Amino acid sequence: MSMRQRIALVLAVVSISMIGTGLGTHKAMAEPPVRADGSATGTNSRGGVVSPGTSLTNEVVTVSWSGFTPTLPNGLNGVLIIQCKGTPVTMADCYSAEPYPDLANGTRASSTTGSDGTGSTRIEIRPASNLPLLNCSASNSCTVMIYENDGQSIPVGGLPASRVVIPITFAPSQADCPNITDFDVRADGSATSATLFYDWAARLCNGDNAVVVDYTENSSTTGRENFLNGLTDFAVSGLPATEEELMAHPEHREFSYIPLVASATVIAYNFTDPFTGQPLDNVVLSPRLVARIVTNTSLETFFQDRELLRLNPGVRFPTSVLARPNIRAERNADTRIVTNWFASDANAQLFLTGNDPFRITVTPDYAGYQYPQDLFESVSQDSEYLPRQGQRNVALRLFYGVRPTGTLRENTSTIGVVGVMDLPTARRFGLKIAKIVNPNGTVVEATDEAILKGVADMDISAEGFHIPDPTPEDLNAYPLAKVEYALVPKTFPTQTKVDKVRRLLNYGLNEGQTSLPSGYVALPEALKSSALAAIGSVSIPTTTTAPAPSTTAAPRKKPAPSATTMAPETTTTTSTTSTTTTTTT
Repeated sequence: MSMRQRIALVLAVVSISMIGTGLGTHKAMAEPPVRADGSATGTNSRGGVVSPGTSLTNEVVTVSWSGFTPTLPNGLNGVLIIQCKGTPVTMADCYSAEPYPDLANGTRASSTTGSDGTGSTRIEIRPASNLPLLNCSASNSCTVMIYENDGQSIPVGGLPASRVVIPITFAPSQADCPNITDFDVRADGSATSATLFYDWAARLCNGDNAVVVDYTENSSTTGRENFLNGLTDFAVSGLPATEEELMAHPEHREFSYIPLVASATVIAYNFTDPFTGQPLDNVVLSPRLVARIVTNTSLETFFQDRELLRLNPGVRFPTSVLARPNIRAERNADTRIVTNWFASDANAQLFLTGNDPFRITVTPDYAGYQYPQDLFESVSQDSEYLPRQGQRNVALRLFYGVRPTGTLRENTSTIGVVGVMDLPTARRFGLKIAKIVNPNGTVVEATDEAILKGVADMDISAEGFHIPDPTPEDLNAYPLAKVEYALVPKTFPTQTKVDKVRRLLNYGLNEGQTSLPSGYVALPEALKSSALAAIGSVSIPTTTTAPAPSTTAAPRKKPAPSATTMAPETTTTTSTTSTTTTTTT
């Protein structure tokens, strides 16, 4: 199908869908519908498509064009792609700054047109929160402009002559909410859940039963710390509070672990086939290979690793070196999950202890270093090994092909770029995700099915938290799966606060589960039911008579969690004497 035929088809589908609006009944969908493309016809019958072109956030999209003048060997008629306001009149209505990692931090993309007049590339799209200059939001649509660098000056106060301007729409965001004077609910924690809470907050900020939400993206570790210190209404975490954390905060509020969504930690990469110039896909990594990357071990020869070549027969890797990994600087759950995974693997342990079956010697400074950890440390004091603050910073460097300390884009057919992040972020930025091999040689990827198998295979703590299992019994389960939980107090001081927290979390577990972005997996029904029951039990303080707590039970394997779960007590007793307690915050 030609590009022009594709554009015509997109327009036809949009027209048909509009005709059908309001007819018949609507059924709840298990998966969110595929987002529509945006398309338009420009000057001299030039055509363009943005895919996806609707309900956008800060993400990477594919831009395609047809009817353009072929690019010449000297670069004349090259193509530039920029994000613009809804109805651009001049270039001042567009964001044409030098692209990342330039200090201008622009998103402008450049490419070429083939001899048939078509071309395609990818560009990062930014909403109002990431690009206030254009202020793109659900209530303020924007555009993408594709134009030729035809050697002619752009008219002052005008636009390039050879262009197509394609409308795009955005998902609801804080920019679509009324001016905020105070917040009803404050929460922070996991970067994985941040996108969900931003979306839920934007959909709940208007109307008679509005909830004004302040969610701060930091990490699971920071979220738990702030919550236990009483600084937030609740936290979100991919791992439970540790015994040390609870003991350090003996006055913490009594709380429940309420599951919100399933997802996964992944190894993402940006490698290009040096012969075809196409991005590499279907790369397979083992726990040992990931341990080699994290420990910064001889990355100059990584692409000659015998295990890597055995797992990826016929794959043409970048011709030079693997750059130092792009990884997060703050303590976080994903770091703990991935280091626990390779620390639990026999071959990775042999590598880490200096007995590598492939005869690669671990970086000496990492010899004896203990995993798992929730922090990536530059143990070897290598100035190029530089973890970065925030998950988005890691994703940007991977998408643009930039080293952790780099200021320029790399040629990824020569230098490979790799990193650790969560699945939703990798999907949002269009990154390639490594498949991973289990001990018996089974290769698994982070599909919804494999993630749910991973959830089913998890250990469940005495408090009802699904703990990621690095060695699942089901060899088709993704071993880096995780479940995001909210740490929610059992009581709040006012009924208004109770109602607002319930409204937010009930929305997330009902409507929010039907429209999850790629990379999130809806909870199994049993887990969802237990979560809703726990939310329903949140109340204002009451005086009750209850037996003293018994000794904490040992973790159990795989049974469904109870409807309401509690954080472990800092002290335990086996006494059966009843006591009268007043629960306060």
